[in-house]
Amino acid sequence: MKRAHIVWLCGWLLASAVGTAAAATAEQVRKTAEASMLVTGTVEVNPDGSLHGYALDKPEKLPPVVVDVVNKTIHAWEFKLSGPTTDVVKTKMSLRVVAKPLGDGQFSVAVQGSSFGEPGAHSNQVSSKDRGRPIYPQQAISARVSGTAYLVLRIGRDGTVQEAIAEQVNLDQYDREAAMERYRKWLADASLQAARHWTFNVPTTGAEANDPYWVVRVPVNFELRPGGVMPQKPSYGQWEAYIPGPRQTPTWIGKALASESPDAMADGDVGSGDPRLQLIKPVGGA
Repeated sequence: MKRAHIVWLCGWLLASAVGTAAAATAEQVRKTAEASMLVTGTVEVNPDGSLHGYALDKPEKLPPVVVDVVNKTIHAWEFKLSGPTTDVVKTKMSLRVVAKPLGDGQFSVAVQGSSFGEPGAHSNQVSSKDRGRPIYPQQAISARVSGTAYLVLRIGRDGTVQEAIAEQVNLDQYDREAAMERYRKWLADASLQAARHWTFNVPTTGAEANDPYWVVRVPVNFELRPGGVMPQKPSYGQWEAYIPGPRQTPTWIGKALASESPDAMADGDVGSGDPRLQLIKPVGGA
């Protein structure tokens, strides 16, 4: 197993890996490695669904190529609103920007996924009540495996988890595909085992307060801590490397979340999408 690394060189992105692959299949997997970053901000939508405006958080910390790509992407957006309104709709957004190698030192940079809405913090949203951290699988520790599992949970009216699925698991390392399937399963199983004991605050006001259940997406990050020292996470605006895993989406997820990308959310968030609006053409084929 090899860990992916990212190097910023002369304003362009160079993705590489330490060492050589143990087999051709591992090398093929390495080629699927992506460099990515989460870009956050707000977006405003006109009553007819056209773009009114947007603002990026800390744009001065973002590489110019990212600012340019995000600008071109957002200006092409059109939204479908859930109902008629005369007001401009404003919501938070989180974007997954990805750089993929094209060969000969060239890279494509694109907005690969999006997520809208403010993470649960109000009486009309689902928010965390008791959410203990998963137990890091011993096999994963021994194999030096880290990554992020993106869970989709169905929350009952009592705030408990009725159903749970690991929608996607992204890894920080590459290996033969069969090995990576095991790694993803280790992190997914550990996340789901913990999630079944989580409890949430459910909406008490708003249009969804009387719903029979609510569906949310929750990222769970697994970070190795050698010697008890916290790993240094990339700062906002810095690239990080990962191997994206396949996505499996439950039938009960709901349109708002289904149209968004799992890995366009930050660790610790509880996302339910923004029911007021939805991109007509989701970015990244979500």
